[in-house]
Amino acid sequence: MNNNFDSHSHPLFAMWETNARPGPQISEGAFSPSEDDLELTDNEAEQLIRDVAALAPPTFVFAGFDPLLRSRIHSLVQYAASCGLHPVMILGSNSHVTRSVIADLKKAGLSRLGLTLEGGAEQSHDRIAGIPGSFARTIEAIQWANECRLPLQIHSNVSRRNLPEIEQIGSVIKPFRVLTWSLTFPVPGSGESLHDLPSAREFEEAFASIYKVAQELPCKVKTVQAPHYRRFVVQQRMRFRAGTSGLMVLPMNEVGIPGVLPINEGRASIFISNTGEISPNQWLRVSAGNVRHCKLVDAYRNSALFGSLRDPENLKGKCGACEFKVMCGGSRARAWALSGDMFGEEPNCSYLPMAERKIS
Repeated sequence: MNNNFDSHSHPLFAMWETNARPGPQISEGAFSPSEDDLELTDNEAEQLIRDVAALAPPTFVFAGFDPLLRSRIHSLVQYAASCGLHPVMILGSNSHVTRSVIADLKKAGLSRLGLTLEGGAEQSHDRIAGIPGSFARTIEAIQWANECRLPLQIHSNVSRRNLPEIEQIGSVIKPFRVLTWSLTFPVPGSGESLHDLPSAREFEEAFASIYKVAQELPCKVKTVQAPHYRRFVVQQRMRFRAGTSGLMVLPMNEVGIPGVLPINEGRASIFISNTGEISPNQWLRVSAGNVRHCKLVDAYRNSALFGSLRDPENLKGKCGACEFKVMCGGSRARAWALSGDMFGEEPNCSYLPMAERKIS
């Protein structure tokens, strides 16, 4: 990926929620998923794809409750590819994946398929997924994608239910051809409870496991809704350099490390809901407009919401004082979910900025 890509003008990825996901209503201040009859029509979906193509993101993601249940999904994938996009499909449930479905998606022009793996063993994965036999079907789908030579990425939702299995999940992935392993940390109120949310200390322990397994896997490993993993990775590099050179230098301009590129809410992503609402991502559902009434390009480049999220000077608390704030910035979605302030400090980060250490 070009490290000089201008993410203010062009997001690094755009995601469309193809169909509604069931779940609790989102708290006041955001929009809630609407009834199916308010979802974008096929004609509106094609217009959306053209609008996304105008933004020229390297990746366009079909997501949602289950994109395979969306009518004409193969035609929409094909249309996205014909518009010059690189369509990716992320499946939250692998229930409807078959060998023929994978072959048809590749034929339609899908660039990459995302499958979900929640545990390092059948029992734990099936328990978390809530679908008996899901682990076996997921492994089968991975094998089919490899046989079909459809590029593959694996998604895992990290919570207290599977924290001890991070390295084990990595071992399951290792024998297969996988381009990326993406680990998403929970944001309360988006289908996750406070009970499942790891503590700040548990985040650091998870980072250590992720960093360890990332050295052993042939694929890229990245985190979602845990931008402070970038800080953790840089700290490991700093310690290594200090051990070899005797100098502890803060590498503020690090680039090219999986999970360390400055991708955060408002800075490199855009999310369009099943009803056309535009927001920074699927967890921070604060609307910057609706594609039925405004231009997607204008919302991303010029709206007050996206503009404010791009400015690290808006960060508060220890995030605002942190020397890693440009690289990290904390999860704005989690801050908003837990404090009601999208610029509040990351509530699940144990790092104390140097400026605050000097004061204390």
